[in-house]
Amino acid sequence: MIYLLDTNVISDYLNQVFDLERFNRAIAAGDRVCLCHPVYYESLRGLLKAKSTRKLDVFHSRLIPMLEWVEMRSSDWEQAARLWADAVSRGKQLSDVDLLIASIALRQNAIIVSSDADFDAFPIKR
Repeated sequence: MIYLLDTNVISDYLNQVFDLERFNRAIAAGDRVCLCHPVYYESLRGLLKAKSTRKLDVFHSRLIPMLEWVEMRSSDWEQAARLWADAVSRGKQLSDVDLLIASIALRQNAIIVSSDADFDAFPIKR
């Protein structure tokens, strides 16, 4: 399985409210637990704004080394634009970061790990 983490899961991990046992079992089972640049950006900007040096250290020294990077492609941007156009035509307004995460998940056939319903508007596994 391929799991792509949403920003709120990163926050939950850093705030120690994430189910670490489940996370560790997935990695031990050989599942790919992935991070993409939009999530990295959104997480990093929040930590920098909060000036949380301890969480920044945990983020960079403990969490990121456990994760596999999924690189973005130009096709992800194109897919995000299609998802946006479809969502807006159905009356839904979604963040650009969520659109990019959804696009990457579609390309990777990944399951998005998120603690909110933002991705319910997309044809992806959650």
